[in-house]
Amino acid sequence: MGFKEYYRVFPTYTDINSQEYRSRIETLEPLLMKYMKKRGKVLDLACGVGGFSFLLEDYGFEVVGVDISEDMIRKAREYAKSRESNVEFIVGDARKLSFEDKTFDYVIFIDSIVHFEPLELNQVFKEVRRVLKPSGKFIMYFTDLRELLPRLKESLVVGQKYWISKVIPDQEERTVVIEFKSEQDSFRVRFNVWGKTGVELLAKLYFTKEAEEKVGNYSYLTVYNPK
Repeated sequence: MGFKEYYRVFPTYTDINSQEYRSRIETLEPLLMKYMKKRGKVLDLACGVGGFSFLLEDYGFEVVGVDISEDMIRKAREYAKSRESNVEFIVGDARKLSFEDKTFDYVIFIDSIVHFEPLELNQVFKEVRRVLKPSGKFIMYFTDLRELLPRLKESLVVGQKYWISKVIPDQEERTVVIEFKSEQDSFRVRFNVWGKTGVELLAKLYFTKEAEEKVGNYSYLTVYNPK
């Protein structure tokens, strides 16, 4: 009941040449550039296959991408080789980063909070603050799943051939299991349910908010400075 199958069937997160992936980048690119005017060293945290790492490299940033998935990093390195990119991709845990204190000018964290339970996300934020320079910025993009959850309907089409067949939240709505089905197969994924309020309360322990942009109906890009 993990994300491996989810990432296999939906190119939004794994195929940087797909229309879905390009659309994500095109949506966030102007917002990232709005708050990343000064060039510097960037940590792309939970980088996946590296699409945003390559984007920032093209703008002149020095980028390191970290992801816990060996499959994602392998694919990111393949993309890097084909692009003759200098981005360094590392297998690593966002909860325990291998970098020295105050290494990065920016840390970006795109579409990844659903992977983390509260104690884990707390540790991620703590590590982000540690590796950020005092003048650095933490830029996070996430979807308010708590707000979206009541609107997730069975039969909602996702991607080209799958639809949502079941939505099963736990009693406290801290996690939700979503079943995706096609004519050929089905699979389930468990998501951690994060709402905007919960994310902000946790982030407030380590950061002060510089800016916030609403993206679509349920998503936010938030810029933080380390405390």
